[in-house]
Amino acid sequence: MPSDPVHRTARRRARAEVVAAITDTARRQLGEVGAQALSLRAVARELGMVSSALYRYFPSRDDLLTALIVDAYDGLGAAAEQAADTAAAPRER
Repeated sequence: MPSDPVHRTARRRARAEVVAAITDTARRQLGEVGAQALSLRAVARELGMVSSALYRYFPSRDDLLTALIVDAYDGLGAAAEQAADTAAAPRER
């Protein structure tokens, strides 16, 4: 099937877009209601998805929270690396 690799690439890209939308929405809700009140159902509802569809991307609330934590640490690490690369002296960092 010649279009199979293209189809898989399109599917991966679509999945990445949905995951990004889920994590962006969850991150915002996390800031508003806190970790204890974060709900997969509320995230799904805001995105216009049924909650069962969201579970295909994140099997549990803890998995979603873990993804948000990993994203935050990755962002912090990238910012620290960029600051170290651009600053000439430690005080400038």
